[in-house]
Amino acid sequence: MAGYSRENSRQNKALQSILDGGAPEERVQVGYTGKSQKIGDQISPLSEIMKEARMPWFCPSCDKVMKKRLDDKTWILYNHCFDCQVDFENKLRIEGKYDEWISKKIIKSKLDWIKDQKQEITELRDQKAPEFLEQFRPDGYSVDKEKWQMNPEEFKKQMNEALEHLQKLEDSLK
Repeated sequence: MAGYSRENSRQNKALQSILDGGAPEERVQVGYTGKSQKIGDQISPLSEIMKEARMPWFCPSCDKVMKKRLDDKTWILYNHCFDCQVDFENKLRIEGKYDEWISKKIIKSKLDWIKDQKQEITELRDQKAPEFLEQFRPDGYSVDKEKWQMNPEEFKKQMNEALEHLQKLEDSLK
């Protein structure tokens, strides 16, 4: 008999006795419970971070399914679906505020680029003589160190001039 075991026969006898009107057999089960945990699922600290990064199935604004390729890009930029973005931009055009909204986005993008450039120049200015590791041999582990020879005072002067120029650009945009 396939699937026959003592436990199956015991369960069949217990069920038959219950069907005949008898009392169910009493059994004692002993087990180890281990450490007590909170009831429910354990929430990882990374869950909230991943929740923000992951695109949901449904748009939070209109509750439509976000399955189009354009929804991916729009979700990353605006946190809603492409259709909601089209509706938003259409509403701005009707109200005559679209050009202002676009110009603000362009200015913000320029300011972000200037901020990144200033950070890179500051890091370059504050480091010692730049060194670069270059792998050009096909063996996969040999590297050559390239050092730049420069006048540190002249280099810092040029970096400060670049920072001043970027600051003027930033002030003109604000």
